[in-house]
Amino acid sequence: MEQTELTGGAHLARALQAEGITRVFGIPGTHNLEIFAQLSAHGIEIVSPRHEQGAGFMADGAARVTGDVQVVVTTTGPAVLNALTALLQSYTDSVPVLLISPGMPLRHPGRGNGLLHEVRNQAQAIEAVLGDSHRVTTAGEVSLAVGQALSLMRSGRSRPAHIEIPLDIIEATGPGTLHPSVTRPAPVPDPAAIRSAAEALTGSRRPLLIVGAGAHGCAEEIEELSVALGAGIIVSSNAKGAIDESHENSLGAIGFLPELPELLADADAIVAIGTELAPSDFWPEPLVLPETVVRIDIDEVQMLTNARASHPILAGAADSAAALALRLRETREDSDTQLAEDWVRGRQEFIAAATAREGGPWAELSQALNTFTGQDPSPVVVAADSTMCCYYGVQTGWRARRGDRFLYPAGAGTLGYGLPAGIGAKLAAPDARVVAIEGDGGSMFTIPELAAAVQAQVSLSLIIVDNGGYGEIRNEMADRGDTPSGVALTGPDFPALAQSLGARGVHVESADELVTALTDAESQPGPTLIHITEDSRAAKDMLAGR
Repeated sequence: MEQTELTGGAHLARALQAEGITRVFGIPGTHNLEIFAQLSAHGIEIVSPRHEQGAGFMADGAARVTGDVQVVVTTTGPAVLNALTALLQSYTDSVPVLLISPGMPLRHPGRGNGLLHEVRNQAQAIEAVLGDSHRVTTAGEVSLAVGQALSLMRSGRSRPAHIEIPLDIIEATGPGTLHPSVTRPAPVPDPAAIRSAAEALTGSRRPLLIVGAGAHGCAEEIEELSVALGAGIIVSSNAKGAIDESHENSLGAIGFLPELPELLADADAIVAIGTELAPSDFWPEPLVLPETVVRIDIDEVQMLTNARASHPILAGAADSAAALALRLRETREDSDTQLAEDWVRGRQEFIAAATAREGGPWAELSQALNTFTGQDPSPVVVAADSTMCCYYGVQTGWRARRGDRFLYPAGAGTLGYGLPAGIGAKLAAPDARVVAIEGDGGSMFTIPELAAAVQAQVSLSLIIVDNGGYGEIRNEMADRGDTPSGVALTGPDFPALAQSLGARGVHVESADELVTALTDAESQPGPTLIHITEDSRAAKDMLAGR
């Protein structure tokens, strides 16, 4: 294409538009005005959060439900650092979020001079989290940086990226051309690797599939592999919706259960698909795996991390699972498959008892979500926070169907993720029914984003599960023999707080009332906050002081 003379901001907007980016999340500032002017001129929607961390979480939620790159634009210094927590979450959970920010001018003094929002080495701070940051040096290089970033983010394992545009480059004009991104397809499975893995699995009588978020979009192939092998299916938190959890071989998202090591120790073969097998997903350590571990992944480094794969298959999840299922149908005895299925049925009873015990305090919440989910065939997205009601309760109690999603901040375990992630998910998938769930403590990290949802007329439900503070930490203190301190919080009147921000706010007392509130929220032009009180060990202590 011909070289075009444009400002750095215009080169950026033109490149994003050419890549199909229709929306950015961000807050204008003194140093990025030309960027926002050009985004608007190119017809790119701007979603305005109330904090840059909210912008990052919104982009993360949108990226998870679409599977494609979402963009955050901040100003310099503190704005970038505010967004960095969200970028850490996206990095640890392999979510493609592109952060674009101004940086100090090209000839800025190395030791600084007190310029507004000055950070002596902003890119280095980003690199500490993401491993890389691209600082452009000409206006024309901006288009190239966008093409290179999206080429990497849309190929192989998705992760965030950062482009820094010096202040003087944003406003300066220079020649440049578009550099369309080039996507590298997932590698196809090696037939020899499939044969070898199938031979190792053929005689297995207690096999398990462990499925991670890298397997979304492969439900049919994974379920076929499970049937061919007779294997139970364990999903990670972020893999909920990758299969239908009503499937006859489903064991659910049970990564936190103390019974997990016993289950894995009893298995004689594991097929791990698109999962890190990380401690943040599978809590009991160490995970004792059998000798036969077939591992399917597109990341050769991850293939060697957290477990030794006896049979590595470096390829896409769908093609690999389908090829493995086909081979097993040719080689596996029906009697072995039946023995495996019988073992899974027994393990399902064992797991059901454990999940009922761990999820007891939130059983009504899960019951209401299941009823709400079953009312309509449209997909449900649950945007969860790192809170007990989500990882002990909803993670196992909510029965996700194919195409539903559970957005959970597994890797970094950040608080305040649920609401802004839900906003991003609803904007990106307007036909989905979106429910955000947070604890009373974590919700206060990003509760102002209710105002952003009101302004954007985002219809979603935010369930606040109130136990009077930081319940998990209170329990850990008590279990150590410490006197809990610093964890009980004086909470606001949450429904009134929601109303003050322009949202609806209600308090409910039962599962039936919660279903009604969730259903009513769907017809509202903005968000609805639904407040419930938790009946748990932590709540009995901390709510007593209110």
